[in-house]
This record gives sequence, structure tokens and C-alpha cells, in this order.
Amino acid sequence: MLIALGIIGGLILLAMIYLASLDGDYAIRRSLKIDAPVDEVFACIRDFKTWPEWSPWLLHEADTKIDYSDDYQQEGGFYSWDGKLTGAGKLTHVKIYPGKSIHQDIEFSHPFKSLNQVNWYFEDTDGSTTISWEMIGSVPFLFRFMRQNIEPMISKDYDLGLNLLKGYLRPESTHLVVLFCGRETLESFRYWSIPFSGNLRELQASRKSSLGSLQAIAGKGGGLGLSLYREINWQQIHYSGEVAIPVSKSSSTSIYTTRQFTGGEYYKVEARGDHEFLPLAWYAAFTHCRMHRIKLDKSRRSLEIYRDDPKLVDDSNQIRTILYLSVKK
Repeated sequence: MLIALGIIGGLILLAMIYLASLDGDYAIRRSLKIDAPVDEVFACIRDFKTWPEWSPWLLHEADTKIDYSDDYQQEGGFYSWDGKLTGAGKLTHVKIYPGKSIHQDIEFSHPFKSLNQVNWYFEDTDGSTTISWEMIGSVPFLFRFMRQNIEPMISKDYDLGLNLLKGYLRPESTHLVVLFCGRETLESFRYWSIPFSGNLRELQASRKSSLGSLQAIAGKGGGLGLSLYREINWQQIHYSGEVAIPVSKSSSTSIYTTRQFTGGEYYKVEARGDHEFLPLAWYAAFTHCRMHRIKLDKSRRSLEIYRDDPKLVDDSNQIRTILYLSVKK
């Protein structure tokens, strides 16, 4: 018994030494240009009651309980949130420099306690506004091992939030809309494919050229273009999989690989906007499943189906792409 306790105590000590060796501090800053004057963008950030309209977290739990102080637009004013999925905390205006910057304290009380600093900076850019969103903080001691994962996640949240903010302020601007549609069963189908592997720019180039080649051969016998993902690496920004087009059994043979897609249970998400926003849409989709504890089935590929051809729409905001995440029953 004493030996077992000694081993357990030694392991705990080693874990504490390991955590103490890790740096828990982080600083994240993301920026975006919005075609709106500084005063308008500044007023939106200062007004906490606009935040539910573009928050990248409330997107996943719209019924989160939110309370505002009476002076929520002034220094010392705050809003607090309490949700089953988003946790609980409070965001407080600490310093406000009109038209220049806003400095806030963000206090998390659940699922863990933490106090971090949030800064907003506003720069006039030829009548538009370059807005920067920054967080400076430290991961709680026992969670320091998660720091390398937390930084890219928060960065993606900030990228998504700034894009949603842009759409809120300027609905006519090019932006992303994400709709969570629920579970759906997909049927099996045959398809022709061209493999891809690379960064975001390489993926976008491959998607465009490969779809054109596949559709040219399939003609009217082909279905909507799609991509099947084998891997999405958020940290290294690397994607691999296949650009494909469904074909019927009667379709003639081609120089491209013919494969069989095995259907099953999927979670459906609709993304509206230019294809350049698809990585953010995928991030939102995976985050939504994680927060709602929807278990993914990694043995099957996730896919995106292109409902609209970008060349045939008048406005890129009309482009619809359906994301399907493979999930367990």
C-alpha cells in the first residue's frame, strides 16, 4: 500500500514539475478591414448589446443567459454570460479612448477560473476601419499543457468573430453566414476524383482546376461538385483529400479514379459566402459538434458539396456550400 502511494505521489510530483516547466502566457491578435467609419465600428464594440449578433461563441448557444450592467457602455460597465455550453464569465470595460481603443477585463468563472485582458484597436484606413482584437492572458496552471491548442483555437474564434462583425455592420459586404442544420443520413454513391494535399491557397487552386476538369468530362451525367477530406490540420493549416464529382453507374469510364462513397450518419452545416471562408465554416462546424458533444466518426470522411457555381451568381454571399461531418449514431 505504501509503495503504491509512493508511486502515485511520485507521478503527481513529476506532473507538477512538468507543468511548472511550461509557459502558460499567451498573446493573440487578429485584424480585419471593415468598410465602415471608425466611429460606427467603435460604437458597436462599445455597445455590449450588439455582441450577441456577432459573437463567435453565442453562435453555438443562442439561448445563453446574458445580463448587462446599467452603465454597460461606460468604463466599469459590463455584461455577463452563463451558458451550458459557453461556460460563465464577465467582460468589463476598463478604459475607453473614443475612436482609438477599448481595453477590457474578461473573467471566466466556469469551466475554470481565469482573468485575462482584451484590447480593441481602431485605425482609419481611407474611410474604412482596420479593427484589431487582442487577448493577453495566462492558462491556469493545471491546464498549461493545453496552451499550444488554445492559441490556434482562440485565433480562429477571433477570425470568425471579426467576419461575423463585418457581416453585421455591412450585410452587403463579402462575409460568411453559418447555419447548423442537424443530422442527416447520406446515401452511398460513385464518384470520380482528383487528390489534393497542401495549404489553403493550394487547396483553393486545386478545387477550382479539378472541378473544371471533372465537370468537363462528366457533362450532364455528373452531380454537384464536392470535396472529401482525409485530414484537416488546423495548426499547420494543411488539407488533404479529393476533389470529386458523383457519377451514375451508366457513366462512361474516364482517366480519373472511380471510387465508392459509403453513406451514413452526418451532421449538416450550411455555409453561405465566398469559398475563401470555408476553412472558417469548417472550424465553426467542428466547434459546434464538440460543444454539443456530437461524436465524430473518424473512420469516414467529411465532405463539402458546392450548391452554387461562383461564376453563375451575382453576389458571392449567395454561394451555398453544404458541409457534412461524419458522426456516430
